Amino acid sequence: MSVPIIIGARFSTYTRTIRMALTHLNVPYQLEKASPHSELAFKHNPFGRIPSLLHNDKVIFETMAIRDYIDAQFSDKLTPKDLETKMKMTQMISILSDYVFHHVILNFAKYREACERQGKSGEELSSLLKPALIKAINIIKTVEQMVPQSDFLCGNSLTWADYFFYPVAADIYVQPEKEEFIKASPKLFRWYKSFEMRKEAIQTYPGTVADKKANKSNI
Repeated sequence: MSVPIIIGARFSTYTRTIRMALTHLNVPYQLEKASPHSELAFKHNPFGRIPSLLHNDKVIFETMAIRDYIDAQFSDKLTPKDLETKMKMTQMISILSDYVFHHVILNFAKYREACERQGKSGEELSSLLKPALIKAINIIKTVEQMVPQSDFLCGNSLTWADYFFYPVAADIYVQPEKEEFIKASPKLFRWYKSFEMRKEAIQTYPGTVADKKANKSNI
């Protein structure tokens, strides 16, 4: 069986999801770097999104489809067998994709980066970010209500939900407003701090938003 190739970027949360899962499943892979909406991204996804997965003459794009392919071709141990836990996992991934990623990452974190590139700072930046920050905090507070007191997001076992949530959490808790996010989500933050010690989290850290911010602060 050929080695799968991931078309994606180290800073991409969804690319990191797939990389972490394959690492945990002991599936060797190659990462072919491509930014969103680049020529290479469009080559394998008609919408220019990342990641895509190339394997055995197949091209799989969209992270949910890649997840299903990994379950079918390599191992399905990240998908719970019992219906209740599987529904919980699916709900958490849907919440991540529909609410957390859009309102916290795109509308707040990415918007903050765009404002900073435009030279916004101080009170002006805070004023611009305030509506998005309020929405982001409320989203995280709602997620917090669903987080169990355990090592994993869906019961006692590792699932795809952990791998979808962790890269996004890593980007959230490195923002300048991280203390507000931590206050809004103590259980989620505790899970995140535990999860960041895992091998697959450490191996996929270089090139992430958190890594870049840490390097920038040390300059």
